[in-house]
Amino acid sequence: MIQFASRYASTANIDDDSCGFTCQSDYITFMPMPVTSKPCFAELTSSDQVLMTNDFTTRLYVSPPSVDSDCEDTLEMTVFERNNNVTGNTIKISHDGFSSIELSDKAEEVATTTKAGEMPMYRFGSIHIGPDNPTSASHFAHFVPTVQEWVTGKTQFYTLAKDCWLEFYTDIDGSDHDLIKIDNKNLSKYQFEQNTMNYFGKTFGHFMMSIKGYGLHTFENSGRYVLYIVCENVNGPNNAFGYLTGFNQRQSS
Repeated sequence: MIQFASRYASTANIDDDSCGFTCQSDYITFMPMPVTSKPCFAELTSSDQVLMTNDFTTRLYVSPPSVDSDCEDTLEMTVFERNNNVTGNTIKISHDGFSSIELSDKAEEVATTTKAGEMPMYRFGSIHIGPDNPTSASHFAHFVPTVQEWVTGKTQFYTLAKDCWLEFYTDIDGSDHDLIKIDNKNLSKYQFEQNTMNYFGKTFGHFMMSIKGYGLHTFENSGRYVLYIVCENVNGPNNAFGYLTGFNQRQSS
């Protein structure tokens, strides 16, 4: 297993105004996905599709596929937003891995799709988002699976005693409250927030809820979903952790 770690990650350069005068750095670590290679100008038979909101999210980083050095293939990705969820905007993805998609206060939610190759994405997250709102601190990072890599069934996850959140995205079948269970209790027994996301000609659910109780928990859904755990005040007010609970391996296409 390969693991990436940074002791001093921040939302932006601490010495400029983009991070705010109260900007704080934080330790982050995550497992990067392998860079895939592809023949020049080859396309996927089915699109890579990703969903993300600005809850706990500063930006998404895009990892391009590897191509031969003499390949002049243009890597493109379409980015949709809530008010532009049909046509979207086409962006070019850097071959050198410098591409990112801003969220925070710039977009409430985004959806992306591409056939230009497998492009793993990573969320750079923060509990406190935006310059001085109240601070740009408490960071974490993790891989963001495509919709095609979402899971089904039961998942175990770990939380601290308090100040933790479940964030999960579901397909239409997985949005039924009676089919979602946390620690063997129906979702309707908890307080939660739910938003609908309409992209790719489909309807998805986005859920947020707080959870208490140190140790292992279970999440169960007969539909397809992706689940993230975010905890704040881990070792102090400027320290957080966030992670992806699991994903399926993408089928070659």
